[in-house]
Amino acid sequence: MFKAHRKTIVWTVLIVVVISTYDVLLHALLAFGHIAFEWFELGLEELIEHVFHTTRHQSQIIVFYLLLCLALFGLHRLWRALPRFIGYLRAKRERCMADMSCYWRECSSLQKAKLVTTCTVGVTGLYFWVFM
Repeated sequence: MFKAHRKTIVWTVLIVVVISTYDVLLHALLAFGHIAFEWFELGLEELIEHVFHTTRHQSQIIVFYLLLCLALFGLHRLWRALPRFIGYLRAKRERCMADMSCYWRECSSLQKAKLVTTCTVGVTGLYFWVFM
């Protein structure tokens, strides 16, 4: 039986570990991202200092404005893509609402009661897990 359900057991254990240690994993991921960014920034500063024969302060100013321009360009691209993304989300929401409505109409009264009970218990469990 263990060999037949090995993949399911491994995925279940992995999901339980991720859910129970999400704060530690998130902190480690953010710390790694910060270290990688600092490493990239320092490398860029050193490259600018070496190529253009600038001082440390001048290279830091240049890197700051380069990163500022990069961030503004990214925000501009995000702003331009936002209307298409919102339209996509609205279309997905409409399709999901139509699917759920069709499913609800096809369910029997007992299935509807089971669905409402399951959703209520799930939301209550999430509420107690997150806020308590």
